[in-house]
Amino acid sequence: MNIEWQGAQDLKDVYGCLIENELNVSVEARDQASAVITHAQMRSFAQLGIYTYNLPETWGGFGWGYAPWGKVLEKIGYLSHDVSFPFLISVRMSFINALLAVQRADINDIYMRDLIEGKKAGAFAYTENADAFSFLSCALPEKETEYYLLNGLKAIVTGAETADIFLMFVRGETADIQVFLVRADDPGVAVTPRAMHGCRSTGIASVEMVNVRVHKSRLLIATDGLSFAQRYFLNCRRALQTTLFLGRARAVIEATLGYLHTTVRHQRPLIDLQHVQALVGEMYILLESARTSVFYALHRQDRAESDPYWDSVSSSAKYQAVEAVNKIAALALNVTGGWGYSESSGIGRAQRDFASLIAGADPQEKLKVDIGIQKIHEIEMYYQRYPQ
Repeated sequence: MNIEWQGAQDLKDVYGCLIENELNVSVEARDQASAVITHAQMRSFAQLGIYTYNLPETWGGFGWGYAPWGKVLEKIGYLSHDVSFPFLISVRMSFINALLAVQRADINDIYMRDLIEGKKAGAFAYTENADAFSFLSCALPEKETEYYLLNGLKAIVTGAETADIFLMFVRGETADIQVFLVRADDPGVAVTPRAMHGCRSTGIASVEMVNVRVHKSRLLIATDGLSFAQRYFLNCRRALQTTLFLGRARAVIEATLGYLHTTVRHQRPLIDLQHVQALVGEMYILLESARTSVFYALHRQDRAESDPYWDSVSSSAKYQAVEAVNKIAALALNVTGGWGYSESSGIGRAQRDFASLIAGADPQEKLKVDIGIQKIHEIEMYYQRYPQ
């Protein structure tokens, strides 16, 4: 398992000019305006093959697993000054794979090629600020027809502002979770952009449905939609989504080093002060410890050694990575002073972006509770099987 950082030149050769000219040059203005990365911009990257790495070979992709795809996202996160871009790429790719997992040829014939080529985009409509057993959004079959009526509000949907289709997770008649394919242009669907603290260009929005009428052919998962959500959206992405933030954290450290080399205090460059050197060492320890944990978890997923529905190793890796990148940003701000807080440094923006992971794919405190519950249960079961 080689996870040594080898730079990002291979990805820079393919996407570097586009990242610089389409994204990096306008990152400050886009962030200040909370302007979304556009369909046209995303399509430009799709045409260069950004979705082919993790795409199955049967659809013209390389069929790479989670770990090598995570390395791609890490490098894109390093190259892009705007973390929203690789975040959005990762969500779009996960949506493609989730839709393929449904194994509906009729749906794939309509949407899949356009999704891969960036002509259309998809998003997961899941979050309601409640657990899945308390969802208020619901689907009810119309009497004597082949249609369902969907109603509800999804409070936070990443990429919704530019999405054409949604995997909509709703409560069915029996309180089981069902998954429907809902189009953004379906009558009764309203997408409302949300003002966010960080990752402002991902197009996070709420999605409301008022008597949205969909044919039964768009019911993709009729029962146990929660297991589908865990396997293809929540659990599988928990460690993966941190990789792009780890790439940006590395860029933050390098920007900090650049400042320390050129800033003089007491007739000495800051980089020569031993306390500052220790701080730099701490940042790299945080980064490499998190990378080791995350890529170990991703390699376990690729070897099918992890629990596909809720894996404590992946959850632990997500927790550790989030703590690490947020501390790296705080340490960088501590040592760079006013320059670090300026918009042009990118460090303050990175800190806001990193904070978004605290809540993503289960909040940090919830992860601690869930991991604790699981481990206590495992120990109790062990002692029941093997009494002392």
